[in-house]
Amino acid sequence: MGLAYQEYRVYVDIAKGFREIRRAENAFYKDKLDSGVNHLAKALNDFGAAVDHAEKAADDASDKAAKDIEKGNTELQKCIDAYGDDDNDKAVKHYDRAVAHFDDALDLIV
Repeated sequence: MGLAYQEYRVYVDIAKGFREIRRAENAFYKDKLDSGVNHLAKALNDFGAAVDHAEKAADDASDKAAKDIEKGNTELQKCIDAYGDDDNDKAVKHYDRAVAHFDDALDLIV
């Protein structure tokens, strides 16, 4: 669905989980054990959803990084070909594009 969306959902689900924990604390403080347990169960579900979204975000980041690496490899091959044709200006442009794609991939996986 997209890296930014998945990351956003992680934060939302964690916030919801903490809110449920606070509700559970209040319920336990008022000796409403069943209500407290229900809130803890909801918190567990929210934290589980956060983990699911984090996994999807990692998958999305990996997919995007792989695409950037492929683009970088294509540009690097064009650079090599341009050097072989003694077109140094074109080779430098392809090299710069390749490095930019590799940098983008590195930003996603580090």
